[in-house]
Amino acid sequence: MSNTQSSGMNKLLLFVTLALMCFGIAVVYSISAPVAVSKNLSPEYFLMKHLYKVVASVIIIGVFYKIDYALWKDSSRVIFGVGALLTFAAIISGGEVKGASRWIFGIQPSELMKFGFICWICAKLSNAGDEIKSIKCTIIQPAVPFLISAILLALQPNYSMLLMFCALLLTLLIIAGANYKYVLISFLSSLPLLAIALLCKSHTRKRIKAYLANDGSMKESKHQLVHSLEALGNGGLLGTGAGMGEQKLGYLPEAHKDVVYAAIGEEYGFVGTFLVLVAFAILFSQGYNIARGATTRFGKYMAVALTTSLFLNFIIHVCVCVGLFPTTGQPLPFLSFGGTNLLLSAAFIGILLNISRPTSGRSIREPYMNNTVSFNAGSAMNFGARRSSI
Repeated sequence: MSNTQSSGMNKLLLFVTLALMCFGIAVVYSISAPVAVSKNLSPEYFLMKHLYKVVASVIIIGVFYKIDYALWKDSSRVIFGVGALLTFAAIISGGEVKGASRWIFGIQPSELMKFGFICWICAKLSNAGDEIKSIKCTIIQPAVPFLISAILLALQPNYSMLLMFCALLLTLLIIAGANYKYVLISFLSSLPLLAIALLCKSHTRKRIKAYLANDGSMKESKHQLVHSLEALGNGGLLGTGAGMGEQKLGYLPEAHKDVVYAAIGEEYGFVGTFLVLVAFAILFSQGYNIARGATTRFGKYMAVALTTSLFLNFIIHVCVCVGLFPTTGQPLPFLSFGGTNLLLSAAFIGILLNISRPTSGRSIREPYMNNTVSFNAGSAMNFGARRSSI
């Protein structure tokens, strides 16, 4: 077990998260003030809304740190069910924003459904025991929550989130030691369906076409990408200075939300974006270290899934800003203007911190696995104890 975990929670993970949140406050104010003024609002309008959610996020971290992560295994189906019902309600409510029905009551319920999905899959895989390589555990059981999620996300549509669900499921199946043959067959057979789904919606086709076009024919659709690259280029090595960026002045839409990394690059330069990358690298490494030191399979799978979810948000956002992915609306965790993603990301950190506590998860009982993935010596002893108690 790592030194950051031996005395309790992983303090380095908490420190990096709080540092990102603090930097996010400065970034949101700097970038959103011109947007607020252009809408005849106070320059601090978005800052104050963001501050409330940051305070709530800090409280959420503390609350979720105190909750034994065994609860998420017991309530996985309930969480997923509530998230799925709210996602369906958002679809039928008819309130579209940018061609998608993703919000209801001011929240994005697909984020809650993602958390429930993670809990459900982790619970199923941790309970599989030596049946993990069976077709039942590899395909049939994970297919139920995945197909429900896929249908709802395609109806919204929210294809970037759908791709995240696919990546999370694939990661968990591999980590759990599922049958690779079944995983590969399922993955390859789903590709044509995913391609069809992506091309069914006109705004999705437009974004893909704009991403692939190099002749200037899709100039309007590539507006965000063009100005994201200009922002990163304007920043140079040290940036234009906090509050001195130009692309946020009406050129870069949703600069404080969907392309905040590009705005950071303009005002803080290569040095600023590099330090952001370093901070996230530390965060992800600590998340996976927590998975390595987990004393239950469920804790291990949860830590991997939660860290991977944050990583996917991060990598999609950054790749969109630098032109490697088509334009999509994924926020940058802890740095984008506060919303459902900020609150849920804080919950993920709180759960990771709880998993890092050696005393957590003791009530979890799991079947012994002859082919289980390796844990540290302490974990092996705990699993042996669980084996004898089952």
